Amino acid sequence: MRLYAHRGAHQAHPENTLEAFQAAIDQGADGVELDVRTCGSGEVVVAHDPHFGRLTGRAAWVALMPWASLRELDLGGGARPPLLDDAIDLVVGAGLALNVEVKGDVPSRRETGRAVRRLLTRRRRSEREAILLSSFDPVVLASCGDAVRRAFLFDRENTGLLRAWAFHHAVRPEGLHPHHALCTPARMRRWKRAGLFVNPWTVNDPAEARRLESLGVDGLVTDEVPALRAR
Repeated sequence: MRLYAHRGAHQAHPENTLEAFQAAIDQGADGVELDVRTCGSGEVVVAHDPHFGRLTGRAAWVALMPWASLRELDLGGGARPPLLDDAIDLVVGAGLALNVEVKGDVPSRRETGRAVRRLLTRRRRSEREAILLSSFDPVVLASCGDAVRRAFLFDRENTGLLRAWAFHHAVRPEGLHPHHALCTPARMRRWKRAGLFVNPWTVNDPAEARRLESLGVDGLVTDEVPALRAR
């Protein structure tokens, strides 16, 4: 069962930065989970929120700013926002898996997915085999194409099980990324019979990790790689 470091080791370094990803590698993570969106000049930037206000104190909107300006932002301790290409170079280059959540709260959902698709088709096949894409948005997920494996992200509160299953059948990704509370024995049996990989999020409790492992999940997204490694 793989452990994906949620936005990298963000307790030690600013989230979604190369420093946080390197720390996750050093902690023994099997993979890194990160978030991407397109910026004003079209590059695919690693960023969770629509703007960097939470990290920098100023509302630097990713979709409105060119990469030349975003790359100068200090997210803390000198860490800068990276491009997805930078993250692939570091994480996949170190032999880890990469779980890329493509954000849907963007001005053009389809163009964001297409930008990710164009980027991935430029990467080597061996690199693409270590990458999977996920999104809450079926339009984004469909626009990403099938260059790498894809998973539909969902929870009970915002998506709901019926909508999640309908979206899944519309897009036909290869996996599911459910909120961990939705992983019951019956659902896991159904998902596995359908040939899907399952990576729940965000799991920080070792007891919950053991429960999910017993159900046969493929990986966990976690903020606590060392604690779950020691489970």
